[in-house]
Amino acid sequence: MQSDGSVTFKGRSWFLPMLLMATGVFCLISFRGLAGQGNLYWITGASYIFLAVLIYWVRRPFIKIGKNALTSRRFGGDRTVEASQINEITIGKDAVVVQIKPKGNRWVFTRVYNRFQMDELNGKMKEFAAKNNVTLKEE
Repeated sequence: MQSDGSVTFKGRSWFLPMLLMATGVFCLISFRGLAGQGNLYWITGASYIFLAVLIYWVRRPFIKIGKNALTSRRFGGDRTVEASQINEITIGKDAVVVQIKPKGNRWVFTRVYNRFQMDELNGKMKEFAAKNNVTLKEE
């Protein structure tokens, strides 16, 4: 818990790092026996693997539950949505879905894909929904 009363849950993103790692290994394996090969193939393969490790360890997905707003890391950067902009929150055993009003966007936080601790996250989302009069659905 932070000084402003917000709680941050951090997960681990594994899909993109796995894809980058597979691409790096593919580059290292498939280009190793080519004639006239320079060091650039090795640098390319190693760069994909380095980027995969960097994304896995540094760029972690998170959701910050504040008093009247949610903040999450999206692909283009951190996004904050006020409670008045949330249409509903759906809580399941393995996922939390936040439906946003303006464009109908959805933020999905899962146990499998994002590696969040769902029991704690579900409890805090229930408190947030009750405190801010947001529609809550449980599956």
